[in-house]
Amino acid sequence: MNWTVALLILAALISLARIVSQLRTTLKPKKDDDWDSRFIEQLRKMGFAPFDPYPVDFFFDLPDEQACREVTEELEPEQFVIDSRYEPDTERWSLHAHRTLRLQVEQMQAFTIRFNAMAQSRGGRYDGWAIGK
Repeated sequence: MNWTVALLILAALISLARIVSQLRTTLKPKKDDDWDSRFIEQLRKMGFAPFDPYPVDFFFDLPDEQACREVTEELEPEQFVIDSRYEPDTERWSLHAHRTLRLQVEQMQAFTIRFNAMAQSRGGRYDGWAIGK
């Protein structure tokens, strides 16, 4: 009887481990299932080459001129070209950062994470990126 109980407990533990593993897989977002990767995938379908550099524009909505200065000071040393302006309709500042880059999913995801944090820490919002002219 002891072996039977031990086997039942072992079977239950294996089943529980399998259920937990499947739940983790199901609930974990796919790494490439985000806006950056979907956008790059669409650009590639339109003929954008993966190893060619393209002009990329990044957009921020910031609360004041000081926040714009801080973001500018952080990005300019990284060869971003920055322009910002006051938006009287919203009484906020719009900041545009431009740089030529290769469209690599991991790099664009890293920019998104970093720029979201950068904007939020200054009371603003990162509005994403687009291919420039």
